[in-house]
Amino acid sequence: MTLLDTCALIWLNTDRKAFSPGAGKWLDRHADSLAISPVSLMEIGMKSRKGQLELPCPLAKWYEAMLELYSLQEIPVSASIAMDAANLPEVHKDPFDRIIIATAIAHKMPVVTADAKFREYPGLKIVWQ
Repeated sequence: MTLLDTCALIWLNTDRKAFSPGAGKWLDRHADSLAISPVSLMEIGMKSRKGQLELPCPLAKWYEAMLELYSLQEIPVSASIAMDAANLPEVHKDPFDRIIIATAIAHKMPVVTADAKFREYPGLKIVWQ
């Protein structure tokens, strides 16, 4: 399994050229085992509501289409992941990203992200170069 951060989830459908060549190749090779954290949906919904992101349809319909197109798997946010996110070093302040980081570490999954701050967490494999 490979976990997508929120931007990677958005780009998967809207802007495949936003991925680095290495990340694009990784996504092609692992297309049948992509995962997301449900917090990405909350972040996307909030950005859409604030006018910072335009979705082509309501969030629920968009997500349903994404699940169908990419066979995404949801990795639930457990109490353990929430506590791990709270206990991460204060490198990243964004609570959504902290949950994504804690999820990846807990499940030993690489993360597709362009966010350089993710690299500062030991034990986290980043797919980008």
